[in-house]
Amino acid sequence: MIIDAHAYCFPPLGEANGFPSAAEHLRYVQREMADHHQPVWRLRDGARVGDNSMLSDPEDGTLAGLTDVAFRSGGHGRLVWTVDGEDYAKQYLPPYMSDLSHPPEQMVAQMDYVGVERAVLHTNPIMGLLNDYLGDCVQRFPDRLIGLASIKEWEIDSDPEGQGLEVERAYAKGLAGLQFVVNARFRNGVHASWDGPECRPFWDGVAALGRPILFTIVPHGPRPDLEGYLAELRTWRGWLERYPEVPAVLTHGFPWRMFMEGERICLPDAIFEPFRASGARLQLLYHISLGNVWDYPYPQLHSTTERLVRELGSERLMWGTDMPNVERFCNYRQTLDTFRVHHRGVIDDRDIDNIVGETARRLFDGEG
Repeated sequence: MIIDAHAYCFPPLGEANGFPSAAEHLRYVQREMADHHQPVWRLRDGARVGDNSMLSDPEDGTLAGLTDVAFRSGGHGRLVWTVDGEDYAKQYLPPYMSDLSHPPEQMVAQMDYVGVERAVLHTNPIMGLLNDYLGDCVQRFPDRLIGLASIKEWEIDSDPEGQGLEVERAYAKGLAGLQFVVNARFRNGVHASWDGPECRPFWDGVAALGRPILFTIVPHGPRPDLEGYLAELRTWRGWLERYPEVPAVLTHGFPWRMFMEGERICLPDAIFEPFRASGARLQLLYHISLGNVWDYPYPQLHSTTERLVRELGSERLMWGTDMPNVERFCNYRQTLDTFRVHHRGVIDDRDIDNIVGETARRLFDGEG
């Protein structure tokens, strides 16, 4: 079975999408774009001019640091803003996305064409607070789509009961697990640990539900660095040791760009500590991070995959794409064939089968 362990469906990004208003949702999108590596370009002539400081104070990584630039959806995958009468953009999504939406019918059509049997629909405040929307996607395509719930991560300490009830409500709508985006707390100005004493009532309740929890942990802050990232992984390790019975996944993989050395990725040994202390799984989303650094078929990734198989075992690794976002760099089939075709002989066929589907199938089928 081939399963894309990390994909998205969402309404147009210029709409409210579960936030109180479209303006509030777009504030969150603007904040994320202010840290995003896609280049800024001027719409008038396509020139690569300007930088992320147009969108937010570089010293303030929270929503409070945003600048007023009439940030908006620009159509065709673009997010657009205006400074001194000049329009600028980032190409966050592929150009075929005319209204910046990705409905389930389009996702399933992509899957049909490439030969992907199931996809796990992730969530992020960039796309919106979408439990109802994703529940509907899963109900319409129950044999093809697996959905993850979202919460307001920044409220699990101030309102643990309310956020716990939202998880239960989302599960009742057919969603299969929870995605927890650590960085959403920082964006909302919450700097307390997401695993502190005030958060324990939330985590105890969610852990008791027994569903997989997928953690998105990325470097954050005005100057994200390795030590800050490793500190977050140490917090995650503490969580994993407290709830060893809960299936857990680190989404996206590691921040691959942080560890690039020439034509290789060199991962520090400390990065594996949470996995050595638990049975947690790791997603391999190479392409969304590195698809504009190296070219298909990405032979530079082979040594990294070999090491991950040695360190963790392929039964803890799963392929994901970030579809449709990834198609600003390479097409859907290429993300799959990077493993299905071009890792043949690099790792065993059994390892490839685990990575492109069997690990995710076992996770969501409850097989440990």
